Amino acid sequence: MHKIILTTYFLLGGYMIDKLINYGKIMVIPFGVILLSPIILSILNLIGVKTYDIMILIIMVITSLITGFFVGRKSDQKGYINGIVFGLLLTLIMFILSLFFKDKYGLETIIYYLIIISSCTVGSMIGIQKSEEKTS
Repeated sequence: MHKIILTTYFLLGGYMIDKLINYGKIMVIPFGVILLSPIILSILNLIGVKTYDIMILIIMVITSLITGFFVGRKSDQKGYINGIVFGLLLTLIMFILSLFFKDKYGLETIIYYLIIISSCTVGSMIGIQKSEEKTS
């Protein structure tokens, strides 16, 4: 059994599997925010504070920037490519989850996903800059 695992590891490239494991660890941040933000916004609504869709967008942009920053810190080079890949992965997972809960998709949904991908990319570029400053 161990031979199969080691063979698969080397065939797929150990580097790629390590990257996927790192992405999985970082993926905890946005999904934790996605799970906690509706609870917090519901409590705010009960208190009487009006929450709007723009607040959800702002929360997701900040979360995407933070996770992109962590992706950039862990990447060796080309932070923008890692940020785009992570943003696409996050968007793909969110799209698959939204298939169960949402009826219609329109231009607003596409723009929302593009904003998430862009903020992951910007966060990753900032993260790689900070990691280069740290090593210099």
